[in-house]
Amino acid sequence: MRKIKDLFLNVITYVSSSFGCLVLIILLLFVFKNGIRLLDWSLITSDYHQKTYQVNITDTKNYHLGDYSDPQLDGVYYSSVWGIGLQDDIDRNNEKIVTIRYLAPLSPFATIAKLEVGYQISKMTMADEMGNNLLALAKNGAEPMVADLDEAKIITDIIATSGGGGIRGSLLTTLYLIVLTLVIALPLGICAAIYLHEFAKQNQFTHIIRTMIDITTGIPSIIFGLVGAIVFIPMMNKTIQSSGGSLASGALTLTIILLPTIIKTTEESLKAIPNSYRMASLALGASKSQTTFKVILPNAVFGILTATLLSIGRIIGESAALIYAVGTAIKDSVAINEKSTSLAVHIWSLMGGENPNYELSCAISIIILLIVGLVSLGVKLISRTINKTEVK
Repeated sequence: MRKIKDLFLNVITYVSSSFGCLVLIILLLFVFKNGIRLLDWSLITSDYHQKTYQVNITDTKNYHLGDYSDPQLDGVYYSSVWGIGLQDDIDRNNEKIVTIRYLAPLSPFATIAKLEVGYQISKMTMADEMGNNLLALAKNGAEPMVADLDEAKIITDIIATSGGGGIRGSLLTTLYLIVLTLVIALPLGICAAIYLHEFAKQNQFTHIIRTMIDITTGIPSIIFGLVGAIVFIPMMNKTIQSSGGSLASGALTLTIILLPTIIKTTEESLKAIPNSYRMASLALGASKSQTTFKVILPNAVFGILTATLLSIGRIIGESAALIYAVGTAIKDSVAINEKSTSLAVHIWSLMGGENPNYELSCAISIIILLIVGLVSLGVKLISRTINKTEVK
């Protein structure tokens, strides 16, 4: 009977573990399958909002229309009259676009309009030899646009765009939040842990404080977001003259989220230091403060670093609290007293509209997973180092 019971428990354990691993694998496959196409260096370095150019080519005396040689590029529709090759494409926002893939050196698009390969053409208004107006739109595709170009003699209006869909602003926002939050949270959390473990008397009062810290760890982050919206946003509006949510109010909100983690992790690292270190320092004539800051704290540095890395991972992955405390406006320029979006909130913004952008959201998710994975690996390496150097 006992063997049957053990076998049953082992089966449940293996099935549960396998199910968890299967869900994780499916999730990773879905994210990588949908996001890997957009994952390149330009995604990280380019702005989210496109730059728009509006030009015209009407002065027929200053350019030449002729038989420009066809470069014979696959998938490119070429106008030999204007010397431009266009291709149907999909941008990072999953919209149909027409991209310039080739420009002849003497093409009016290059010499007069100053457009470049890689720009997207949204609309062109043209006129043929008889003066009839022609309208070419990107949503109709590259082939009809080239057909209209072959008939056109002048172009009265070109609307072209470049860039767009990048996450540079959101990445900078995330880095700003990491630095600002750690500058505030680490000193507060470390000092609180030192006081609770090294200086405070172990009585009912400190027991209540530790209980409250444990309870705070389990509070949903959206509640902290409400605190940030009600308390920190008005505070920052008066202090740094911000308008609504800002990176400063977001950093303060993340600080109260991270304090329990920092305090508990630091206190555990202080507990790991043998009492013999304290006794030896005090026996040599050092004061309590000297013992704490010159003997105990340097030996607990690995635990503090672990708390720092865990905090960085939490900041990168946090979204609910920042929606209220900072806002959801995707911006390319980042300032401490303005709204912006972190990487996690950027995903929320992309998925919140009528047409969710799964591909770009998955690409950003891959970046977050890679960063959090590196942070987790750092925590593991530090923990292993602590275990090797820990004094028994």
